[in-house]
Amino acid sequence: MAIINENLIRLDADLATQEAVFQELSKMAYLNNRVTNQQVIVTGLKMREAETTTGFGNGIAIPHTKNKAVKKPTVIVLRNKQLINWHSLDGKPVNTIISLLVPVDRGDTHLRMLAKLSRQMMHHEFTDTLKFDDQQQILTTISAVLQEGQK
Repeated sequence: MAIINENLIRLDADLATQEAVFQELSKMAYLNNRVTNQQVIVTGLKMREAETTTGFGNGIAIPHTKNKAVKKPTVIVLRNKQLINWHSLDGKPVNTIISLLVPVDRGDTHLRMLAKLSRQMMHHEFTDTLKFDDQQQILTTISAVLQEGQK
């Protein structure tokens, strides 16, 4: 099972709050058989956010959780029509979310995925893909990033 697929990319969300984003991410994961319990995922995302913001800057957040309810390592991309206050590092609101969900027993996967995606946030080509490109281009780009170094 791939870490990301077309069903895990939504480019037309119209959510007003961080809570609504967490609910939508957990719903997408649940509907795609990636998690066993939506509310446990929401709680995990909130707990992680309470530690320190996942608002990376430039309108992008990377909410993530290592959680017992996660069946398979998963990346979800959500592009929102509204800007959402996220308490980001740059103080600006967010409308592009790339979320990582990792099973408890795969902590190393969590760190590797986060590191690979975080490094890409420094490159405008990558962030522009997340913010402006279509579903297929986002899928291709993220898949390539996650597969780097695995060959």
